Amino acid sequence: MGRCEIIIPAAQRDMRVFIGYGYNDRDRWVEEYVIPFVHAFGCEIVHGKAVFGGALPDEVIKAIRTVDAMIGFTTRREPAGSGQFYTHPWVVQELVTAHSQAPRIPFVEVREQGVLSPGGILDAANAQRIDYREEDQAACLTQIAKALRRFREETSMVTVRLGPTSMVDQINPLLDDASFVCRCRILRRGVESEPRVIPVLPIKGGLFVQLRGIAEGELVRIAISAGGRTWR
Repeated sequence: MGRCEIIIPAAQRDMRVFIGYGYNDRDRWVEEYVIPFVHAFGCEIVHGKAVFGGALPDEVIKAIRTVDAMIGFTTRREPAGSGQFYTHPWVVQELVTAHSQAPRIPFVEVREQGVLSPGGILDAANAQRIDYREEDQAACLTQIAKALRRFREETSMVTVRLGPTSMVDQINPLLDDASFVCRCRILRRGVESEPRVIPVLPIKGGLFVQLRGIAEGELVRIAISAGGRTWR
C-alpha cells in the first residue's frame, strides 16, 4: 500500500453551455441578449437550432452529452386555458436529457410566468429554477449570472498528476489488468461522498486523473486497486 500525491494542477478550458429555447419571435431575446451574455462569461455556446424539429434529434442528444451545463427556457407556447400556457416540448426533452446523463449535467430551467410545470422527472429532481417575466428580463439575466457561477463551481475540471514516481512505476504495468479500478471520494463540508470510479490516464510517462467540481478547501481521496494490491 502506498500514497499518491496530487502534484500538478492543470489549466481550465471554456465551459460549454447548451441553451434550449423556442425558435420563434417570442424567444428572440434569448438570441439577442442571453446568448451574448453567457458568451461574455467565457462560455462556449451550444444549441440545437440548426436541427430543430418535432422529436428531439439524435444530433441534439449527442450535443447535450458533450456540454458541461444547460439552461432551458420553458416559455409560453400554446394557451392551456385560465391564463396558463404549455411550453416547448423539445426544451423539456432537452432538460430531461441533461438530467438523465451519468453523471448528471448541471442545468437550470428558466420558466416564464404562467407556464405550466412540465412535471415528471424535472419536478421530481427538485432542480433549481429561475422564474422569468417578460417585462423584467434584466432580473432574469441577473439570476442566469448566478447560475453560471454555480455551474462553474460544479463543473470545474482539474487534471492532476499522481505521484510519487515509485508508486507510479508499480501501478503503470497494471493499467490493463482486468481488476484495475480507480475510485475517488470527496470530503465536502465534513461529509465524504460515495466512491466514484474515474479513469487513470497515461500521458507522457506519467499517470493522471481528472477531477470535476472540486472547490477550494475540499479534500480528495483516491484509491487505486489492481492485482490484489491497493494504493491510497
